[in-house]
Amino acid sequence: MPVILIVDQHSVYRSGLRDVVETRFKKSRVLDTAQLENFELETGIDLILIDLGCLNQRSLAVLSEVVDLRPATRIAVMSASSSRTDVLKCLSAGFHGFLPKLQSDEELLSAIGDLLSGRIYVPRWLADDDVGRPEPPQTVNFNLEALRLTRRQNEILPLLAQGMSNKEIARELSIAEGTSKIHTAALLRALCARNRTEAAFIAAKLVGPRDRLASRMRSKRFSIDRGNGSGPGSELIVGDRWAQPTDRPLFRRPAG
Repeated sequence: MPVILIVDQHSVYRSGLRDVVETRFKKSRVLDTAQLENFELETGIDLILIDLGCLNQRSLAVLSEVVDLRPATRIAVMSASSSRTDVLKCLSAGFHGFLPKLQSDEELLSAIGDLLSGRIYVPRWLADDDVGRPEPPQTVNFNLEALRLTRRQNEILPLLAQGMSNKEIARELSIAEGTSKIHTAALLRALCARNRTEAAFIAAKLVGPRDRLASRMRSKRFSIDRGNGSGPGSELIVGDRWAQPTDRPLFRRPAG
């Protein structure tokens, strides 16, 4: 029975989301709180969904301690923001996904299902600059071995799942941008994707928690910095160091 914790300052949203999740995942136990740092945490939480605006130094420190004590716990950010920068900041800081609040209930529940299955959730519109969010292809081959990708395509796949542009991929792999374009175009054909949005969605499904992206993320968890971010709380997230320690234990086991 999965245990899911919803952290959001708005009680109406928490209640609505809890009802929707409990209806879909009938064997789940859904908890909710307005502030993570004041919640009596259990040791067996499988998934934490926290609003971007609830992230502060103390809540980030709690999340770091949760991961230390139970690495299997999945943690994802929820936000009304559709900023590509906010999404990539959260992913690079070590969160397992970014769930846009404005998406449909079905898309949100699908994202939660992916997270509970151990996958990293990336909004499928991440790779596009426009506001359109097309549906994923109806039939997709999620068998990575069957695709028979080249070595370079396998290197590009997790970067595409992050929503990186051709220029960012080229910089990451130390190759020319033109070379990146050629290999990425070939990868889109191999994935039968109509555009980068669908390609990012498919890549996120294929990559899974054991890929190179996940191993990079595990070393850069829930850090604190004051940078530029469009969503509330995003200025606290950066992937270069761990959250600052606090003066008291934050992860508590209930008595009994």
